[in-house]
Amino acid sequence: MSGQDWVALRVDVPPAVAEEVASFLVAEGAPAVVTETGEAGVCVEAHVPAAEEPRLAAVLARYLATVPSALTTIALPEVDWSALARRHHRPRWVGERLLVAPPWEVPVAPEREVLVIEPGMAFGTGQHAPTRGCLEAIEHALAAAPAAAALDVGTGSGVLALALARLGVPRVVALDIDPRVLPVARVNLDQNGAAHVVLAAGTASAIRGTFDLVVANLLAEAIVTDAKALAGRAAAGGRLILSGLLDAQAATVSRAYRGWRLAGGSSEDGWRTLVLERETSSPRAECRDDAERP
Repeated sequence: MSGQDWVALRVDVPPAVAEEVASFLVAEGAPAVVTETGEAGVCVEAHVPAAEEPRLAAVLARYLATVPSALTTIALPEVDWSALARRHHRPRWVGERLLVAPPWEVPVAPEREVLVIEPGMAFGTGQHAPTRGCLEAIEHALAAAPAAAALDVGTGSGVLALALARLGVPRVVALDIDPRVLPVARVNLDQNGAAHVVLAAGTASAIRGTFDLVVANLLAEAIVTDAKALAGRAAAGGRLILSGLLDAQAATVSRAYRGWRLAGGSSEDGWRTLVLERETSSPRAECRDDAERP
């Protein structure tokens, strides 16, 4: 496509919501999103086909209705997408055992599980704090207690399901509400030696059975809305890893999981990852359907 067929959507937002806005644009179909921190805040820039600009600008304006922001649209010259991706997607060392790398730059790291992920339409390349928080929590959880089965809800690129498989979970099921990302995840899993991971379109409520470890890297509203289903997929003694929420949303999310206690987690760049375990006094933890939405 020529340069006139592409535009840049640029929105200046407060730092606390920049990662969430970037994730939103990726989920809405923006094939390239970059962020740049300045004195006045963070500029989130999405490069999109010109034909998609009116729709994306409209949904972004609605999404940011309550957030101080400034949105501009700029015509782009011809872009070398390969060079852009290579500049912004670099290897990431995560935790003690994991390394996430793009296929064009795979370091030699025999002491780590190297997860080679092709950046694309599916979310999850290790560049964002929620993904790294999940990966670290998965590593810690499996080091503390092995899991025979794990469920990854909102799999995107498949990176979390891949980490679960490479860290020793023999049965992994990965879900995503968007069936378009499943072929991307399948390629990533197969090329990393995790062809046994089961992929399916849908939410946790569509899956039967229980799992020792349930991982959900979603936005906070979805984590609250799907609390009953996510908790219901965790086996007795199972654990939940929840990510994709802002620090300010952690209390609201925790209240949605009645009968669960905070067993760990982390915070990075304003994003929180929660690790939950069932309360010992509750043989079958429940969750609130009336929880306050974030």
